Amino acid sequence: MREVRLDYTKCGNAKYISHLDLNRVFFRAVRRAHLPIWFTEGYNPKPYFRYVQSLPLGIESKCESMDIRLLDENLSNSELKARLNAAMPEGIQILRVHEPKMSPQEIYAAVYEIEYALSEPAAAAAAIEAVLHGEALFIKKKVKHGRKKVEEDVDILPNVITYAVHTEEGRLSLKLLVTAEQNNTLNVFLFAGSLEKAAGFEYELRSIYKHCVVNEHYRYFK
Repeated sequence: MREVRLDYTKCGNAKYISHLDLNRVFFRAVRRAHLPIWFTEGYNPKPYFRYVQSLPLGIESKCESMDIRLLDENLSNSELKARLNAAMPEGIQILRVHEPKMSPQEIYAAVYEIEYALSEPAAAAAAIEAVLHGEALFIKKKVKHGRKKVEEDVDILPNVITYAVHTEEGRLSLKLLVTAEQNNTLNVFLFAGSLEKAAGFEYELRSIYKHCVVNEHYRYFK
């Protein structure tokens, strides 16, 4: 038995596939590809799928990863990739199959890009700069108090490590390097909503892309 890591995309309409449904997508693909995967033991055996991170609904990604275990050690990575891609729906594509080099606990940050179509990008850029240079940016977040979960205002500006704003006619791009540690992950979808409300600008279209994840030395996660 050997463990391999699958790096894959989740783009286009696939961004609307929930994490639970994504599990079903991979299970069906594995069955169609006739892959000899390892199942967990016990009363209710399940295929061993370990997702490195969960992706919020509505965000596209070019850098998702999951680990699986194979019973056939002679199955090559290239054949595994080809057989899986032949069984995957549109928007989900296996980019690489390789041996895991890093633990998910080593992930420190992620690079996202938020793209807007809007009428006045320069004014929107100035408003975004003002918010991100401000003292705080709050979102409502459920936190535990004893056995109960209550909503609190949480400042998310400390989660933004660095950013860059680029404008052109009718468009604005906001590139972000944000925390992505297991206990300190910024939900960029919630961040975008809070930012837009605080900045007070209107847009025609918004897209969010996840480009890569890195460790504390800013090396790509492998």
